[in-house]
Amino acid sequence: MDLNKLLELSVDLICTVDVNGRFVEVSAASYAILGYNPEEMNGREYQDFIYPRDLLIAEQAVTTLIKERPETQIQIRYLHKNGHIVPLLWCVQWDDETQLMYCIARCGRITKQTELMRTSLEESNKRYGYVTQATSDAIWDWDISENTLYLGEGFEKIFGYNVPSLPATIESWQQFIHLEDSSYVLKSIAKICAGQGTNWKEEYRYRKADGTYADVVDRGFVIRDQNGTAVRMVGAMHDISERKKGLQELKQVTSDLFKRNRELHEFGYIVSHNLRSPVANIKGMATLLQLETGFPEDLKPYLTNLFNSVSRLDEVIIDLSKILSSKNTSLDLKLEPLDLQDIIHKIKTDLSGNSLNSVINVMITGRPSTIISHKAYIYSIFHNLIANSIKYNLNSHPSAVINITQLADTIHITYTDNSSGIDLVKHGDEIFKPYKRFHSTIKGKGLGLFLVKSYIEALHGTVSVKSEPDQGISYSVMLPATSS
Repeated sequence: MDLNKLLELSVDLICTVDVNGRFVEVSAASYAILGYNPEEMNGREYQDFIYPRDLLIAEQAVTTLIKERPETQIQIRYLHKNGHIVPLLWCVQWDDETQLMYCIARCGRITKQTELMRTSLEESNKRYGYVTQATSDAIWDWDISENTLYLGEGFEKIFGYNVPSLPATIESWQQFIHLEDSSYVLKSIAKICAGQGTNWKEEYRYRKADGTYADVVDRGFVIRDQNGTAVRMVGAMHDISERKKGLQELKQVTSDLFKRNRELHEFGYIVSHNLRSPVANIKGMATLLQLETGFPEDLKPYLTNLFNSVSRLDEVIIDLSKILSSKNTSLDLKLEPLDLQDIIHKIKTDLSGNSLNSVINVMITGRPSTIISHKAYIYSIFHNLIANSIKYNLNSHPSAVINITQLADTIHITYTDNSSGIDLVKHGDEIFKPYKRFHSTIKGKGLGLFLVKSYIEALHGTVSVKSEPDQGISYSVMLPATSS
């Protein structure tokens, strides 16, 4: 019996299918099983006869068969010519020499395992569909080997294009990339596909349907076959136009604030320096008038008031210069090794000759006693702290302990004295503010702690305080190991 006679007599459906998925030869059993004569099936694609819900399973099985060449058994439902569903159990094998699939099918029930696989696949497809609808990104799926491109619903929402009207090819995406960005974006994709990597990301401008351009960040994932060849790429485009606009506006605001802050400092310095000269002249003339022996007695009280007012104005100008200096973050800080022992000794010497006229015992403990920092700022910090310890001491023997601890990249300095302390419950929020005084019985300007905090922050450090009334005060200072 020859082969053709066997095909005519077989109760199983026997057929061959080419690499393009078209039936080449079909046995006579096709009429009994599916209601089609062999002539009606020859030359047509097998997908035309499959029950739609099983189409994806069949295509995946055929792809695996051609690439990996195993013998495949699969259960696929076909549609009878009269419309009812026919479950078929297929046995398929691919032949490289003839470039054909050899197939035998017989009627069979769909097993529970196959139904579970089909249900799982359908659920996955549903979830994928839900994701494309819910996300604010434009999801895309590029079949590299077939050069087909799927664009999710987000593509239409973001860019305004009617997706079904666009060709389902990668060129339909490429044509809307900004001309100045197109070259590097396409080169980047070609590079990731030609290499071994899997994760791709680029930022570029993309033209919308209304002619405007959106700034997008595009992320993709490359899927490779067993030989490492890129066969598919999936990803998502995210519109970052508003974010980039916000960052640009923030950058502009920051630039404007920096400019205005610099101009304010410059104005403050000009005012303070320009005022110093005429105020000094007025103060000098008032001093000379006070020494004048022939000055009318009835005018001397006015002269005294003038001298006092000019002196207070001079102090305000000096304070303004100090405040501006402490807040000038554009100052180029010169860093050098500083021995705290030497600095404290100089501060005590300087303070011994002023109006405080008091001696303080200062002990330095811990390591290191030498730090890398800015000399003028460190001097000013401890000058103000020690001066306060003397000014607000409870008895005639003011004392302070400075402890230094070297941490990984930080220097921790504590300064503790036996002064009258501060009620932090009442004044905790104002302790470092300018012109705030917490002891009404003692004269002061309320600038010392403000300047301390300003200088510490200029060194990129922090300061905190612990204190109770009549229990002394303790400052905790954290400075970078090398201030910058």
